[in-house]
Amino acid sequence: MLVTRVSFFILILSILSFWNTCLGQFIPHADPIIEKNIDSNRTYRNELIGFRIQLAFDSDKPLIDSLRLKFISLCPKQDAYITFEAPYFNLMAGDFRTEIEAEVVRKELLGLFPLTVIQRTRIKLPRID
Repeated sequence: MLVTRVSFFILILSILSFWNTCLGQFIPHADPIIEKNIDSNRTYRNELIGFRIQLAFDSDKPLIDSLRLKFISLCPKQDAYITFEAPYFNLMAGDFRTEIEAEVVRKELLGLFPLTVIQRTRIKLPRID
């Protein structure tokens, strides 16, 4: 009687393990539009609405690059971003959560760059260091 119970128990375990390996692999299939929206939401996870300082707006790329290097040498802990909005290159600096934080840095940069205008835009999470 004990042998039949043990063999029955082993039989049930083997059936369950076979069942689990056959049906345990679930691969979801979603519409490509849904997949695209999920991926776009992942990119905004580390971004929020905040402020950056616009330092230059010109069609001369070497000028924008030199101004970016100048900014990085003055403020090494702040990030600088160059975007292209046809036909101009736009140099933006910093990732500030509040306009007051941006204003403090803007006052330090006043007169050193062609523009020092605070712009409300999507920013990356500010650095901790």
